[in-house]
Amino acid sequence: MNQKNHLIFCSFVPVGLEDYVSYFINHFDEFTYLHWKFPHSKSTIKSALIYYKSGHKIWQKDIFSLPTLKYKLLYFLSLPFHYLIYFWQAQNLLWKKSDQKKRIFIGVNYFCTFCGIILKKLKRVDLVYYRVMDFFPLPPSGIYRYLNRIFYIIDQFCLKNADDIWFTTEGHIIGREKYGYFNRKKQGYKIIPLGVNPKKFISRPINNSNRWSLVYCGVISKYHLLDLLFKVIWELKKEFKNIKLNLIGSGPDEDYFKKLARQLNLEKNIIFHGFVEEGERLTELMANNILGIALYKDEENFMKYTEPAKVKHYLSFGVPAVVSRVPRIAEELAKEKVCFAVDNKKEKILELTRRFILDAKLQNKYKDNIKKFVKTIDSNELLDHILETLP
Repeated sequence: MNQKNHLIFCSFVPVGLEDYVSYFINHFDEFTYLHWKFPHSKSTIKSALIYYKSGHKIWQKDIFSLPTLKYKLLYFLSLPFHYLIYFWQAQNLLWKKSDQKKRIFIGVNYFCTFCGIILKKLKRVDLVYYRVMDFFPLPPSGIYRYLNRIFYIIDQFCLKNADDIWFTTEGHIIGREKYGYFNRKKQGYKIIPLGVNPKKFISRPINNSNRWSLVYCGVISKYHLLDLLFKVIWELKKEFKNIKLNLIGSGPDEDYFKKLARQLNLEKNIIFHGFVEEGERLTELMANNILGIALYKDEENFMKYTEPAKVKHYLSFGVPAVVSRVPRIAEELAKEKVCFAVDNKKEKILELTRRFILDAKLQNKYKDNIKKFVKTIDSNELLDHILETLP
């Protein structure tokens, strides 16, 4: 791809693609970053359109976002209105080109890409690339089942009209094939896995202050089997009185789990940090742990068909993860000996964690393996490779 082109990158935040933004700022003469705040996010980041020239920020236009509704049903019902407001503002801010440079639009997920395709039909951009990050199967019941049917229509529209499709994992293809609206034999695509920026990689040695610490970073919800994890901590406390679980994030079941921690007498062992912005504090909280936790219910849900970002997020801080055998990535990373794939059973998770805490040799081995592995998923090299193949 000609780096003299004007690149527009559209994404929701926070979504874990900050390294993409840094790369584009430094590799394109003109770069516009259009980002929308996730409707459920407690981040202080505002939705905005930001324009960069020769690596320097020239101007920023904040974008209006609706307030997040507290009740789950109202939140889901309001989602289309959030998206429509974002879409309308984008169409008003990104006007027709004023020069001969190509405008390249990269959209993350179907709604961002849909916006780009409409801009292309209005002749405001030249090419649209669809960066696929998720696939959500239909829930068995509830309002989200009906919303998902609408999202499938938008997703299918993007798959048919984008100039190139970038899947994160083969699971994205399998899910869409299962629901009957994608055929890999008839449509071109590329697979670009989630990467890690080695320049930001950090690995802290295990010592007496962190050798008892585990970390969970993500949405605080029952879906992530935190009930099971709390029982594991309760058992580990019998042998390791200093065992600690750092919970980073917020979510719909936060109050439930705070109450459960009190009931299990784990208030000193389970620390609720809430949502933490990217920065020095998050780095300290993430890097000073012995294991990361990524548990998922084994059911027909989107984790069977996607790659959870939190797993490689742990690796970027030199922390191996305990991952449920639900997403495909669990077994793949277990073969690389940088993570542990585990069944969702208390005894299995308990024994694995206990063994790792007691085995300093195994800890160092996994630390070394991670340092080598992150070099093979260098986000900068992945982007270099994919952009070289584009016009």
